[in-house]
Amino acid sequence: MDRVARPRRRSVGLLVSALALGGLLAGCGSDDEGSAAPTSDEVQAALDAAVEAGAPGIALEIRGPAGDEFLTSGYAAVESQEAIDPGERFRIASVTKSFTATVVMQLVAEDEIALGDTVSELAPGLLAAGGEITVGQLLGHTSGLPEYTKTDAFAERAGAGKSLTPEQVLGFVADDEPEFEPGSQYAYSDSDNIALGLIIEEVTGNSFESELNARVIEPLGLEQTELATSFDFPEPHAQGYQYDPDSGELEDVTDARIDPNGAWASGALISTPADVSSFFAALLGGEVVPPEQLEEMIETVPGAGSPAGPGTNNAGLGIFGWEISCGEVWGHTGSWPGFRSLGAASEDGEGSISMVVNATDLPDEAQEAVLDAQELAACRALGRPAG
Repeated sequence: MDRVARPRRRSVGLLVSALALGGLLAGCGSDDEGSAAPTSDEVQAALDAAVEAGAPGIALEIRGPAGDEFLTSGYAAVESQEAIDPGERFRIASVTKSFTATVVMQLVAEDEIALGDTVSELAPGLLAAGGEITVGQLLGHTSGLPEYTKTDAFAERAGAGKSLTPEQVLGFVADDEPEFEPGSQYAYSDSDNIALGLIIEEVTGNSFESELNARVIEPLGLEQTELATSFDFPEPHAQGYQYDPDSGELEDVTDARIDPNGAWASGALISTPADVSSFFAALLGGEVVPPEQLEEMIETVPGAGSPAGPGTNNAGLGIFGWEISCGEVWGHTGSWPGFRSLGAASEDGEGSISMVVNATDLPDEAQEAVLDAQELAACRALGRPAG
């Protein structure tokens, strides 16, 4: 499946100059209201609209021309009506995939792995039926590897609140033939990243968690970010809620017995909006992955994550590009029972956002309101007007 390279459209210097000029013009009292980026009040109103539509609480970190901003609406805990604090952590779910991809691309840069290497070459016996799937196909969700979360075996074990290991969950699909010829089409699959995590361990001889910490979390100073390895949810954290599809009632699912080891390299990270925003700013800014590998990450095919992000979605390697009214941002979304997340940055890393909603299965009106708020926040981070 052909990927489309997206060349960088402007240098950091040109972007900074343009933003500075825009600020000067705004300060001179321009009558063109539409030329300004969304204000903090406008973004706040969008968050409030999403809460009014049914989101229990939203936390948002924006880093852009106006500096760092933390905005919230609703509650961290509906029952006590506690406000959301910047230090509270959330389950960021599949946003984890971008962290995993960062480790893989570092290993590519070090010539320890090549994107064309197959699973059978790097981790013999890991996939009985999909051994010819490549690293690049796993990163880009073009592998055809079946989704383990859709298997009866996973549903039965996870639903019973039992512990899981990465080897077990990948084992649910390891003997299955790929659902299509690897590389021929796009299909989002959590199985891809479980395989990548196990490949990282095989190649480095170290645990995935230790490689993630040493290569990404510690160098970037992400002190509130950690890989969950038990049922316990470290404090402080927001409560997570889910709408019952039948009754429409909001249920607290924070303490649901779901073993994060079953998500592991695909979705087990816990973090804060500030840490997630910092990570994507560093990734797109070239601080953790060399330019050659970063360019490979942002070559895309049409495809969306789960949940989809704002605007037009395109899938890269461990990252998505979202074309919105004011430009393009790059990042990942995530969904864990009770938590819906998004982290993104501009193509040069100068602007970034992270938004977490502490609920899943939101009403349709709230879903749309969240997407609208994501786009408005991204445009503020870019310093450009929303269209």
